[in-house]
Amino acid sequence: MRKFLGLFLVAMTLSIYDACAQFTVESENKEAKQKVEFKPIQIKNNMNVETDYYSEAREKAERKRIRQERNAFSLSMSLQGTMASYNDAWGGDNSTAVQATIGFNHTYAKDKFNINTQGEARMGYNRVRVDVKDEESGEVTRKGIWFKNVDKFWLQTRPGRKINDHWSYTATGRIESQLAKVYKSRTAQEDTDVTKAFLAPADVSLSLGFTYKSNSKKWPITLSLNALSTNGTLVYNDDLKKIYEDKNATSYFGVDIDKHATFSGGSQIQFDLNSRKWGKKGWLSYRTQVIAYYGWITNVMNNSKINDYERYLDELEAWEAAGSNKDTKPASVPRHVRLHPTVGWKNWINLKLSNYISTSFYHELQYNKAQNTAVRMYSTLTIGLSYTFNSK
Repeated sequence: MRKFLGLFLVAMTLSIYDACAQFTVESENKEAKQKVEFKPIQIKNNMNVETDYYSEAREKAERKRIRQERNAFSLSMSLQGTMASYNDAWGGDNSTAVQATIGFNHTYAKDKFNINTQGEARMGYNRVRVDVKDEESGEVTRKGIWFKNVDKFWLQTRPGRKINDHWSYTATGRIESQLAKVYKSRTAQEDTDVTKAFLAPADVSLSLGFTYKSNSKKWPITLSLNALSTNGTLVYNDDLKKIYEDKNATSYFGVDIDKHATFSGGSQIQFDLNSRKWGKKGWLSYRTQVIAYYGWITNVMNNSKINDYERYLDELEAWEAAGSNKDTKPASVPRHVRLHPTVGWKNWINLKLSNYISTSFYHELQYNKAQNTAVRMYSTLTIGLSYTFNSK
């Protein structure tokens, strides 16, 4: 009995303490402490994830944040109109005018590279009463006719690489034209009365140079100095070309009648005040753009040919004044005209009456001797609906 009692006491004592044992089959030469390394996990889209977990939602949010950081986009749309009505006692002609405008501005920036693309399109019609004569009866009737009075679009892109906070190397491409046909007048709108059409003419320019951009939000100024630039006019409309040929014209919009385009080389300067705003909510804004070009490279290269043509014109004028004797008529020479500077100046003034109602004033001045020897000016004052979307 004592024998079993001793064994029972030993078993009770051993049950009070933890017992453990360790077994190993490793080689005796293996280091006791070895550095543990984790290999990168390869997942879809060749994305390298070195953490112990991956969140697709977090990755989408990060990509969205990068897109918003690198891109800035604004879109403005407006529909504006005016109406005037008179009774017989007052006198006058009833009229209605409608104008739609859409513009956008997009900037992409990544490290030192950036590209800015912007454009605008304007289309406007007005309806007035005019006298129309019936060709068969000869009777004159008064009827309302819709007539296009505004039609213009322009598109510009400017990629660049930063030199410092203000200056960049840039290349600028720009095209400006109209969207639909333009006729002589409200009563002359037949196919033979077309004066302009889509890309006929179209002013195109390509430039290389430097651009200065102000970081001031109050005065967002951009100045481009393009030492090397080419400016050209495109006329790709055979129907319009035939109309001018039937009128025995030797050129149209500065392009020789037997050609579709003309280009020159020179320098260009462009100044932009992107949008100067007043008030906390920007109730008043002003924007301006000036583009000046001079084709001095073409003038230098063709100087002798230009002088020959100018001398020929003087001799031809003297020959006509002397009686136009066929035997003494001066020999003709190819036409070469000296290029003059061209200037385009656009102004936008917008008065925001509410979130959706605004008044806009637009004024444009152009001087291009190849198309018209006089300075051309155009202005509109409208009130109506407008909306602007900004991504930032």
